[in-house]
Amino acid sequence: MPEPDDNPLAHVREHIIATHPELAADTSLRDRLARAYAYAVELGFTDGDAIARFLRYDACAPNFYRQPAIDAWLRQPGLPVELRFADVLARVTSRLRRD
Repeated sequence: MPEPDDNPLAHVREHIIATHPELAADTSLRDRLARAYAYAVELGFTDGDAIARFLRYDACAPNFYRQPAIDAWLRQPGLPVELRFADVLARVTSRLRRD
């Protein structure tokens, strides 16, 4: 079923494929992004840019948010989920630079 042009998931998917053309052949991408989007909304994401970043990360690291440590951190009460996600990305980036 084609996605309407005003579908934000379609726009993010198009951007992901433009940036990573190899993902165009990934038949699971559309469903994975829909699941990741539902998860992000369930957690309380409201910022469109943060949601798009979350989806782009999932496109390259499928189901990253299902890792127990990441899931637990994102679900912690206190700071807004967007800030906790930014912290996850900062930690991953820092660890990659170290290794």
